[in-house]
Amino acid sequence: MLRFDGMWNPVVIGARLLLLWVLMGGTAVGVKASVEAEEVSAREIELSAGTGDSAGVRQGPGGVRQGTGSESGSGGGSGQVGGASSPTLVSYDNRHYRLLTDVDPELARDLSLRLDAMFEEYSRRLSAFGIASVDRLDVYVFAGRNAYSAFIQDRLPNTGGVFIPSKNILAAYLEGQGRDALRRTLQHEAFHQFAHWAISPNMPVWVNEGMAQVFEEGIWTGRRFILEQVPPRRIRQLRADLEGDRLTAFKDFVSMDHRTWARTMRDRDRGATLYNQAWSMVHFLVYATNADGQPLYRQRFFNMLNDIHRGTSAQTAFTRNFGTNFEGFEQRFREYAARLTTTLESRYTENLEVLSDLLIEISGEESRRFDDVARFRQHLVRGGYRLTYTKGSLRWQSDPDISTYFRDADGRELSSGQLQFVPNPRSPLPDLVLRPGGSIEYRARFYVSGEGTIEREILVRQL
Repeated sequence: MLRFDGMWNPVVIGARLLLLWVLMGGTAVGVKASVEAEEVSAREIELSAGTGDSAGVRQGPGGVRQGTGSESGSGGGSGQVGGASSPTLVSYDNRHYRLLTDVDPELARDLSLRLDAMFEEYSRRLSAFGIASVDRLDVYVFAGRNAYSAFIQDRLPNTGGVFIPSKNILAAYLEGQGRDALRRTLQHEAFHQFAHWAISPNMPVWVNEGMAQVFEEGIWTGRRFILEQVPPRRIRQLRADLEGDRLTAFKDFVSMDHRTWARTMRDRDRGATLYNQAWSMVHFLVYATNADGQPLYRQRFFNMLNDIHRGTSAQTAFTRNFGTNFEGFEQRFREYAARLTTTLESRYTENLEVLSDLLIEISGEESRRFDDVARFRQHLVRGGYRLTYTKGSLRWQSDPDISTYFRDADGRELSSGQLQFVPNPRSPLPDLVLRPGGSIEYRARFYVSGEGTIEREILVRQL
């Protein structure tokens, strides 16, 4: 997964402040790639974590020392990667993963829990493959980018997370990405890790990346993952690509190999389009329904995966299950894409992201704090605030009617009990909590990043 730094730039227009968020390459759709897709042989990368003792951190050529401690009963050991100046990693052992990390312990435990739950979700959704038990899979998450870069020996300087098939290792980092993006990265790359041994190491790139993004967008509630998500940002990208005629023809898309895919990634806008097309195509094949609400193509899609699992070539597997009328099939997809709408959970998540982004900027630029949502809303309305989000050539603005973000999905005003500030003594700003009705709570929680800036994370909880 490739991710690029973003920054906020305040632009004064008249007496009002327009907050401009310039995301170089984007943080949500992004451009993702496995090591293979970057045309770098995984065998050429000598990782600091080699084979060794299964307890604690494994002994490797970079001077990793075996740990002897534990972390709140859930961790294994701790150690250093790459020498004395490298970070000490703590091992968090769960049922399916061993997470090796130097991030905040609370975040580490959350990541470990999510990874394990995501593995169970992969297994449940793909149970037809007769998945056998395997040893714990290793995941390295570094707080800093430099430690991550050293771990992969600077071979992929623009990546925010990678899966290295020959080592069956996943690595990612936090710095500059934010916690929400890190979680999506892990859900995405962990699917590649799972699919490599559970389905096939030879999955077609569009299927591999499309399925990884479907799982990437899953929302964790603390009890389960809500899949089938359609975030607003993906709809915007898809609409723009359809209107700009930027989608790749189906016949060419389904036959695209890793090298061609990797070459396309050199153009960030083209790469974003390619990844979003993979997501939307898999979403179409899995979730499109007929007039009776029954899946149209899901069984054929899984039959195709089974064929690939048994060694059939990707092209043969596709035509065997979907035929050779690519033009007609593409037309059905375009009709589906034109009707696709944002899911409720993703809409509420984005609404809270916009409000929390505004809160961060106002607290920094104007040194204003709010403990009451009504006063926060009044300040936004009077100031005429809007956000402009930019990802490559794609731009979108928050709704000119700021009241939109203070209403539920049916347009009703949110009460003081449905949207409220909740004091959090461990955070630089109070939590902003949304309970629009039903069994789901959305919480924007704020923290100080390693770079000293206030960031937010959106946590979803099942009530």
